[in-house]
Amino acid sequence: MKPLFIKEEGSGPALVFLHGFCETHEIWADFIKPLTDSFRVITIDLPGFGNSDSLPSPFTIDLVGDSVAATLAENKISSCILTGHSLGGYVALSILQNYPELVKGLVLFHSSAFADTPEKKENRNKVIDFVGKHGVPAFLDTLIPGLFFNKKDPHIPKFFKIALPTKAVSIQDYSAAMRDRPDRSSVWKESLITKLLIAGIEDMAIAISVSEELAGIGKNVSFCKLERTGHMGFFEAEKEVRDVIKSFTYQVLAIK
Repeated sequence: MKPLFIKEEGSGPALVFLHGFCETHEIWADFIKPLTDSFRVITIDLPGFGNSDSLPSPFTIDLVGDSVAATLAENKISSCILTGHSLGGYVALSILQNYPELVKGLVLFHSSAFADTPEKKENRNKVIDFVGKHGVPAFLDTLIPGLFFNKKDPHIPKFFKIALPTKAVSIQDYSAAMRDRPDRSSVWKESLITKLLIAGIEDMAIAISVSEELAGIGKNVSFCKLERTGHMGFFEAEKEVRDVIKSFTYQVLAIK
């Protein structure tokens, strides 16, 4: 398994950020800049996105988690505060289950520990079919604006630029992997590490009711609900989210 593309900035305790579906490490670029003054900030391209090679098809979320864990070990990162956005949150939960020693604190960002509902699984199948018939640009035209509360958000063109090079097979393989991922609500519930759940009240991908349910079953969970925010809080509520993550990080590290 080849190591994944990784970018490091700053020094100090390790903060690792895992991007979401059709994103790359570049999605975090502006968001993490103020954090690099105090922390070693690591952003990664998941397999098949950006500069990282694809895994053999078909693959699972657990195999993606294995590749992230191997890359962190290769870079001598034995413990970190792990933030996963959307798909990245599914991968982060896999790492928490299979490599618990790696995760000092977990930020689940517009994501869920629950398995897909039957309706969601069917939507994943529709994505696989749509991309096969119509291609990546047409899919992104339907995907990206719907992730924002404000359909004219100025960050939308940046997201398009990052997502456009994504290969159709990556979209299809990840859609299948997300569809088939196991329920990890018990992992979330039973883990005693400090956790932060960030949710957008206007998120059409992860309903706020789902996030509220998840917040209610976890131990050592802080819950941040973002007003007028969809699925892209690091764009839509950048300063608020960064302050929350920074405060959470200080809590985990017991820094005053």
